[in-house]
Amino acid sequence: MLVPRAVCVLTVMTGVVLVSAAWGADTALVVDRGLPQANINNVAGAARSNVRWHNDEQGFLGDDFTIGNRGEKWVIDSIRTWTVPGLHELDPDHLGDFFQDVRLYVGTSGAGLTPRGAAALSQGTDETGDANIRVSDATAAGAPLYDDFGKALRVWQIDFTGLHIVVDGGIRYGFGVWGMGRPIPGADSKTYQWFNHASNASLSGARQDGADGAMLLFDASGKAEGSFDGQGNGWDKSSDINVQVFAHRVDGHTAKAELARE
Repeated sequence: MLVPRAVCVLTVMTGVVLVSAAWGADTALVVDRGLPQANINNVAGAARSNVRWHNDEQGFLGDDFTIGNRGEKWVIDSIRTWTVPGLHELDPDHLGDFFQDVRLYVGTSGAGLTPRGAAALSQGTDETGDANIRVSDATAAGAPLYDDFGKALRVWQIDFTGLHIVVDGGIRYGFGVWGMGRPIPGADSKTYQWFNHASNASLSGARQDGADGAMLLFDASGKAEGSFDGQGNGWDKSSDINVQVFAHRVDGHTAKAELARE
């Protein structure tokens, strides 16, 4: 029996998405499992749709998505996810106040994931030093705060752009986004834990492409370690990590050219 390593902590979120520049003339939103737009926070009672999850220090939590149909070739241009890092006693002004870096892992679902993007974070700023990795305060753009047992926390949006990842249509691909936590002052050797924003598909009131109620567990190197269902393991319902994927379809010749760029 798989021992879940994720721990649930509730908070606030809606479907507000920060506007970003286009990453390619023909790129399109092909996986839309964005933030929920209904049943937000504890005010929704038992119908609450939004949740956040963290994993222990031995690995990270991920999920998966599918693009297009079998026989097709696609190039992933960008991946967007959200995180809710705050604690009940402290909500950081900047993501870099809690984390040393931010990382993206991608790979065939069921197999191991490999790093596809990473950037260092500095305290007191949201700048990454990498133009292809952008950190934004989603609440500053109008998204509601996340309700964590009465404490309102910011939601942060992470955009990984310029990825050029060639994938096969109709195949599940796993992903994971996380960051190395900074030491918590006065808490011995403990560090801040990364929380991924997730939601229950049927209660979200928004498109939830590919949602199946199962998340994925990986060790620190990206090795697959099974699946995780939040229902009965910290929450009263299943959920999926919120993600948006932008990509464009290519022919076989172009796919080979894109592979050469990776």
